[in-house]
Amino acid sequence: MRKTKTAAKIAGLLTLGCLFAGLVAMPVFGASRKRISSVNIEVEAEIQPETRIGEETIDVSVKGGKYYYDYYDVENDGFEWEENDIPKISIYLRAEAGYYFSLTKASSVRLSGATYVKATKEDSSETLKLTVKLPSLAETVGDQSDVMLTNNGYAIWKEVRGAGSYEVRLYRNGEGVGATMLTTTDSHYNFQSAMTKPGDYQVKVRPVNKVNQDNKGTWKESTVITLSSEDATRIRNGEGGGMPVTGEWVSDQIGWWYKHSDKTYTRNGWEEIDGKWYFFGEDGYMKTGWIDWNGKRYYCDKNGVMLTNTMTPDGTILGYDGTPKTD
Repeated sequence: MRKTKTAAKIAGLLTLGCLFAGLVAMPVFGASRKRISSVNIEVEAEIQPETRIGEETIDVSVKGGKYYYDYYDVENDGFEWEENDIPKISIYLRAEAGYYFSLTKASSVRLSGATYVKATKEDSSETLKLTVKLPSLAETVGDQSDVMLTNNGYAIWKEVRGAGSYEVRLYRNGEGVGATMLTTTDSHYNFQSAMTKPGDYQVKVRPVNKVNQDNKGTWKESTVITLSSEDATRIRNGEGGGMPVTGEWVSDQIGWWYKHSDKTYTRNGWEEIDGKWYFFGEDGYMKTGWIDWNGKRYYCDKNGVMLTNTMTPDGTILGYDGTPKTD
């Protein structure tokens, strides 16, 4: 249907009226809300390398009653956190009813525990998307575990991910012995020169990050050991003996090997571990199947354990010494 001149005039007047009404309404809408010109946020993150993205713990707290924290999104690609990753997240803040975000500069954002990247306003400025970077995971350090103090004066502990050194403290009857705190890059320490008196001894260890030495793990205590007068005399006379060798299983793309606490490993030979015998080749890796050793044959199952007094998968009967029976 064709519009007449009169209809066109009426339509034009209605359009102008609507525009005028909108122009009048806009300042009223803006004036009805109050501005949020700055934000103050604290971020605490616990992210472990070699864990899946989404399993991290990130706590965000805000200081101010005009807005609140809603949620965060991880901006990093991939499925798993890696040791040298720099986590990047977007934090979503919501304005309380009657408020909107007006900030436009980085200086308007106070951050603790993260570094500012950018800020974007959404939803008529009632949402603030704040993109930040967290400290590199290379600057984090894992938790200390399995600290042991032997009765001949050696402190031994497991290496910790991200640690470049360890702080160590020795106590006798609850009091510090010698230097208040010692530092070593090894995963053990010889305290024989400090354990020459009878008493109850304990050691505490904490890891120090290899990149940022201000980042330290929590203290881990050993169990208390009681040193008798005879033990103390033996150590004092240099008869305490050497460091007991402990170890842990380690795997890579090739196979399994057993790393001792002194960083050595068995090669081309047998080793008894937790009451079971394993054979390690010239390359140091655990072997399975038939093992030819000093003119005799032995069989190690799929877990590397030498079998005795049983039948192998190929039907061979083994004796108590692990060699095939001949009768």
